[in-house]
Amino acid sequence: MKDASSNAGARAHWWLPSLSAMIWSVLFLGFTLTSARVALVSADSDSAWHRVLGDWMIQHHAIVREYNLLHTIHGPLLTKEWLSEVIFAVAGKALGWNGVALIAATLIATCFWLLHRELLAEGTDAVLATGLVLVAIFACSIHWIARPFLFTHLLTLVFAWQLRWFQQGRVSARQLFMRLPSLMILWVNLHGAFMTGLILIGMYALGTTISGWRRPLDGHKARTLWALLLVCFFALLVNPNGWTLPAHLLDFLGSRELSTFTTENASLNFHTSSLLGFSFLLFLLGLGLLIVRPKINATDVLLVGGWGYFALLYGRNASIFALVVTPLLAQWGREFIEANHNARWSQRYRAWTTSVTATNQGAGDAMIIVVLVGMLLLMAKPWIITDFPPNRYPVAAVDFVRAHPEIVHGEMYNALLWGGYIEFYLPERKPFIDSRNDFYGIDLVHDFSMLDGPKAGWSTVFARYNVGWTILPVQHPLNRILELSPNWVRVFSNQQTLIFSHVS
Repeated sequence: MKDASSNAGARAHWWLPSLSAMIWSVLFLGFTLTSARVALVSADSDSAWHRVLGDWMIQHHAIVREYNLLHTIHGPLLTKEWLSEVIFAVAGKALGWNGVALIAATLIATCFWLLHRELLAEGTDAVLATGLVLVAIFACSIHWIARPFLFTHLLTLVFAWQLRWFQQGRVSARQLFMRLPSLMILWVNLHGAFMTGLILIGMYALGTTISGWRRPLDGHKARTLWALLLVCFFALLVNPNGWTLPAHLLDFLGSRELSTFTTENASLNFHTSSLLGFSFLLFLLGLGLLIVRPKINATDVLLVGGWGYFALLYGRNASIFALVVTPLLAQWGREFIEANHNARWSQRYRAWTTSVTATNQGAGDAMIIVVLVGMLLLMAKPWIITDFPPNRYPVAAVDFVRAHPEIVHGEMYNALLWGGYIEFYLPERKPFIDSRNDFYGIDLVHDFSMLDGPKAGWSTVFARYNVGWTILPVQHPLNRILELSPNWVRVFSNQQTLIFSHVS
């Protein structure tokens, strides 16, 4: 009778959107109907050069093999995210930057929809699951940009989910081998952080091996995971560059100076407001260890300690840490509530969450389809405009150079943030630098740093690269030097940008 009545109650709420669907819809609509849509594509200009490469591949029906967007570097290119670049380019051709924002919003919303579904499936009540997912959303928000890294967020969640459920006996070895190697092939062609998947498998394999010293069943699982790691290693070789791609990435990460040249790979700066979500997640983690005192196994130690270290070392891993740790926090929360089931606060909490959970179980996810179709139709119309804002990018300056190409001569020196924007909107002029630092080589990094300072010898670097004009933010210190130089003249200025041209 109890099961029948609960099922009837659940069916009575079929017309309501589930909490998972509401999380998806709020995130998706928040990114597509507000100014966050513009921030997705313009927080940096990487989305622009990704789209440039994707457009080239669509036009030539081939994968990019040559590094030809800058005038400072030429040579072979290891293409490590060609598939995601094609996806973004297809969306851009169909709907402009609106299409790129749609892809990014869909990836972000789907990631946290799946995380919420995972927590609910593991038995977490709807209130606790929703609260923890909101914390994870807050922690991951520092890397919400329309770039291939969003595919890594989604695939990290799926890998961690499947490995966790295999450890719990919810997923069989056969299911694991059917899913993860195939996803690894997809991952290695979508984004360069595919090593994240191997690291996750390795952590679970090592942790389960340690646990297997006392439990024979864990020893069998460990052998399965080591075999999976080997299969996935060979799976990641299914990319246009074969074994040279992982070798290149390991070499890049081995150079601390080169790998931390861009901000996202640098160590975390806790003085910035963008890290409040990550800081709060660390606080909850410490609180859980102190108050709940959960029984953690070797795998849990590796996941928390390992990804915590990687997050502090390379800032971009903060979101990976959040996605991996959140299910652990949910587990600890469930255990704490169950351990105190006789406490008055626990009884009141469970009475409240039982009704919320029951209502949520009877709700559906049809709202996702309705919202997605509606936004596809709406964003195809011209009244929703997405573009790079002129108060952060040299929009007027690029228009000026395009209209008066004779005003500047020689090669360009540009701000790092503007490289991708210039490649997309001024393709006839190749910039000095963009943010693809994994292919620069240390010499170009040193030369750019000398100019960006600027330091003594800047004119020698200009001569080496035949730089005849600069396009820089007004506040850039190099502008002050060029203003005092008799060989340089200012040919364009507004509140955002100054352009100087060299005169004989």
